[in-house]
Amino acid sequence: MKKLVAALLALLFTAALPPIQAATLDQKIASDVLAATRLKALPKVLEKSLLQARKDKSPWLDQICSVDFASTDTPVCEGGSLASKRLVILYGDSHASMWMSALDSIGKRNNFKVRLFAKLACPIVEVPIWSYQLNKPFNECTEWQSKVLATIQDLKPDAIITTDQWKPAVVDGKKSDFDTPFMWEKEFPIALAHLNNMTKKLIVIGNNPSLSEDPVSCASKPKVNIVLCASGRTQADNARYNKTEQSATKSLGGTYIDTVAWACTPLLCPIVIANKLAYFDQWHFSESYVKYLSPSLEQKLLLALPRA
Repeated sequence: MKKLVAALLALLFTAALPPIQAATLDQKIASDVLAATRLKALPKVLEKSLLQARKDKSPWLDQICSVDFASTDTPVCEGGSLASKRLVILYGDSHASMWMSALDSIGKRNNFKVRLFAKLACPIVEVPIWSYQLNKPFNECTEWQSKVLATIQDLKPDAIITTDQWKPAVVDGKKSDFDTPFMWEKEFPIALAHLNNMTKKLIVIGNNPSLSEDPVSCASKPKVNIVLCASGRTQADNARYNKTEQSATKSLGGTYIDTVAWACTPLLCPIVIANKLAYFDQWHFSESYVKYLSPSLEQKLLLALPRA
């Protein structure tokens, strides 16, 4: 009898518990990141998979949906719940493609369609930036943006999620690293306001860390101390650019999602977190790590997205 009463009480108590909150998920991530800074040896589970680490990336990066540097094509790339009338646009550079697999799954679970507009190395600022890949002003980016923004305007999406990584400014037809942060401070808020006028809700996923060295190469060194592969946060966290983007987002009443907090302590940004190689190169999270982060991303998006 006592066991039955105890079981009933436990059932009632469990039923009364609130759903898992985003803060709880973020606390778990923060705990895993902190533990990662103490890791010295590559976990056994990763040793065999290290040779495939370069391929551990979003499938949306390896198809026509990530428009190449020289192209201005605007392919139709959709995920999520394709029959839904709720439309979310995911717009940006390769970082948008990086998050698309997560958005695809989240959309399927929560009944909204996701349309991806992504061009490699093309951020959302609507002024000339420099292309390292083409070694010239990135006019193809400007042309692609013009086409995409007209399409987004016509689509009238319920929400726009945008994410990108800063790129060098162009001054007098030449690359200018010095002018880049000043250009970003001026032009990112203008571009974001343009997007905000096209939708009911604007969400910005902030820059993830940019590592000091290639994580796969570092992890592949014989008997490497994994701690030495980590990047210092002040070198990796894109703080100046993220501050600009966060301020611009908040000024428009949008939602800003801080991804640095998902990958760094106040001092270090480790490369192996929760038994996963968190990056497949210096600038992008791995597909495995994006999946690990997806529950927290979903919580934040569902709080921000307009209700059906």
